[in-house]
Amino acid sequence: MFLYYLATHQPVLCLQSCKIMRLLALLYAAQGLGALASPQYVLSKPLCHDFDVSTSVQRTTQHSFVNRDYDADVLISLANKEILVSNTYQMSSRLCEPSRDNAHSDTLQLLIHGASFNKNMWESQYEPETYNWVQRMNREGYYTLAVDLVGNGNSTFPDGLLEAQTQTYVETTHDLIRQIRNGAIGGKKWKKIVLVGFSIGAIVANSLAQQFPEDLDGIVFHGISWDPSWIYPAFLSGLQAPAQQIDPEKWGHIQPYYQTQSSREGRKVACFSGAYDEEILEYDWNARDFDSLGAAMTFVYHLVNAPQYKGPVFLGIGDRDSTFCGGQFCGSQPYALYDKFPQAVDHVIKVYPETGHLILFHHSAPALIRDTLRFLAEHGF
Repeated sequence: MFLYYLATHQPVLCLQSCKIMRLLALLYAAQGLGALASPQYVLSKPLCHDFDVSTSVQRTTQHSFVNRDYDADVLISLANKEILVSNTYQMSSRLCEPSRDNAHSDTLQLLIHGASFNKNMWESQYEPETYNWVQRMNREGYYTLAVDLVGNGNSTFPDGLLEAQTQTYVETTHDLIRQIRNGAIGGKKWKKIVLVGFSIGAIVANSLAQQFPEDLDGIVFHGISWDPSWIYPAFLSGLQAPAQQIDPEKWGHIQPYYQTQSSREGRKVACFSGAYDEEILEYDWNARDFDSLGAAMTFVYHLVNAPQYKGPVFLGIGDRDSTFCGGQFCGSQPYALYDKFPQAVDHVIKVYPETGHLILFHHSAPALIRDTLRFLAEHGF
C-alpha cells in the first residue's frame, strides 16, 4: 500500500520519480499484493496533488464575540448570515488532473462535501469503478478540486459555533474561487468553474449563487430541496453527539461544538435508504467526519432564492432522502429549483428511485454520474 500511495498521490510537478514509482506499483499489483492495487485501478488512478489554500474572512457583525458566553446576540448574528470572527483559515485541497487533454480541460469541477463528510467522499475506495466521482470525471477529461470545509478533514478547526458556520463556508469558498480565477491554484486559469455540492455543500453553492452570482459558471446540486419541513427532525434522528464523547481516545482533542453520528443506525437513517450495498455502510461509517454546531444552526438560512444567477443548474436527489424529502417520495419539492433560480439558462432535475440522501453511495450512482456528464456536455463544460 505504501508503494501504491506514493505512485498515485504525487505532486503535479513530479517527473521521472513518478514514472519509477508507478512501475513499482504495477509490479506490486501484478504480484497480487492487495485488492486496492489491482492493475486496472492503478492505471486509471488520476494524478493528484494535496495542498492547503489560505482563505480569510472579516467580521461583519457589530458585536465582539471573542471570549464571550453564548447569548441571544450569537443566535441573531448567525441567523443574519454574519461573520462573527475575523480570521484566516487553511482549506485542505486536492487537485486531480484529467487522464487526457480534451475540450473539457478548461473546466474545473469544485467539489464540496456534506456535513459529517470531507473531501474523501468524492474518492470512494469501495468499488471505485462505480462510486469514485473523481476517478470518473478525470477519465472524462475534467480537472477536479475537492476541498475540506473549515472544521472538516485536514482544514483548520476553529471555534465550532462562532466560526465553523455556513456563512464562513460561503465566504471562504468565495475567496477560494477568487484565487482560482486569478490562477493561484495549480498554476492554471480555467475558463469555467462548476461547483458540485452535496447536502450542505450544495447549500453553500445555493448561497454563493445569491450573494456572488458571478462566481460560478454552472452548479450541480446533490441531495437538497427547499422544503424545510423534514430537515431538523431528520437531523435529530441521526443521533449526533459531540465527537469527543463518542470516541475520547480518537477525538478527545476536538471541542464539543463538533459532532457526528453516535451509532451506525443513526448514520444509516441519515444517509441511506432503498437500494445500496450493505458493505458500503461500514465503509461510510469508518470514513465519517464532523458536523459543527454553528453549521447545524445556520444552514437552513442559506436555502435561498438566487435571482441574479444566470448559469445552468442541475439537481439530483433521491426519492427516499430522509433530510430533504422526508424519506418518502419527494413529490414537487425538487421542482422549486425553477422558482429559486428564475434566470438560470437551464434547469435539470433528476429524482432517483430507491435512493437515500447520500446518492453517490447508492445503486443510483452510475445514473447520477451519467446524467451529470450529459448536463455538463450540453452546456459546453
